[in-house]
Amino acid sequence: MLDDPWSGIRIGTENVVGRRVPGEHPLDIYWIKGVDGSPGLLLRGVDQCSIPRQLPKPRGITLEVAPGNDHVEVRMFLREHQDREVFLTLCRDVIAYSGSSSTASDATSNVFRRLTHWHSLMTRARTIAMAPHEIRGLIGELCVLERLCMSVGFDAALRAWVAPDDHPQDFARGNRLLEVKARLSGARHTVRISSLQQLEPAQLLLALVVVELASAEGEDAVTLNQICARLVGRARELGSHQVDAIEMALFKRGYMQMEAYDADAYRIAGIMAFECRDDFPRLVRSDVDARIPEAQYMIDLSLIGGFAITAASVLD
Repeated sequence: MLDDPWSGIRIGTENVVGRRVPGEHPLDIYWIKGVDGSPGLLLRGVDQCSIPRQLPKPRGITLEVAPGNDHVEVRMFLREHQDREVFLTLCRDVIAYSGSSSTASDATSNVFRRLTHWHSLMTRARTIAMAPHEIRGLIGELCVLERLCMSVGFDAALRAWVAPDDHPQDFARGNRLLEVKARLSGARHTVRISSLQQLEPAQLLLALVVVELASAEGEDAVTLNQICARLVGRARELGSHQVDAIEMALFKRGYMQMEAYDADAYRIAGIMAFECRDDFPRLVRSDVDARIPEAQYMIDLSLIGGFAITAASVLD
């Protein structure tokens, strides 16, 4: 594993041995190894009153709270060594999330808040970067989310974003569903529909929203990390509950901050929308033989102009 912080730490015979994590933080944090060689993280100076009664239990991790010489400390150890990279991602995320806290009490609360997220998401968290088309797909959804934030407010927009909860469509607004597709400007004038459920309206109005992205640089371009940071920054202005909500949604959607997501920046070249009426060309579960469990297909955007509606009619 590249950049392994536990590399070179010897195994203690009776006590854990570690190396201090560099940088400013309200808590004293160390990369450690247990007496059996298990990689771990030690947090000293935690506020005992901010530790929840019921500790989160992320899969494959042992979490301990114990008194130190003159303080309380928290230790985390990895039980399943094949999950070493996932554990490293978790540790770095917990350190970064709690590092912006102003006091040890706030930092302790944020450590356990983040571990609670990981308790829920450990089995779904990904440490391998998304493919380019996945990155563009998520950027497209987040562009729509930001547009909805301006029209209906942050809380309502976030509640409308149902893709993180594995809904067949990406957004649900009142009696209308929105399926968002991102395409790269200059590519084939098509979009891929990835399931038989994606364009099935379930007795609701359904619109296909296509966000066209152009590779770009400059102030009007955005990377995946930047647009996620922008949304979290907006949530921070509204309170910790909203921060938790957007970060949980991003986690569920498969996003964790990675350097790989700083590589490519895009600007919105345009947004199109199409009303998926009864005669809209599509394959849906209710019309396809049950002996065909799944199907993916392409829609040629140049041939569905008769279904075009304004993006404002569904986003504003």
